[in-house]
Amino acid sequence: MLLAVLLLAALGFISLVLALWTGSTALAWVCTAVAAIGVILFCVDWYKRPR
Repeated sequence: MLLAVLLLAALGFISLVLALWTGSTALAWVCTAVAAIGVILFCVDWYKRPR
């Protein structure tokens, strides 16, 4: 699941750069959504790990 979070982080960064480059609000929202999904997956993975 950590790999999925890292891939989402890369996708979010790419969409952020594209949003800033093109001035697209839709890409900025995609970046926000990808970041939120990545944070949720990271938290789920963190809670599932044995302590």
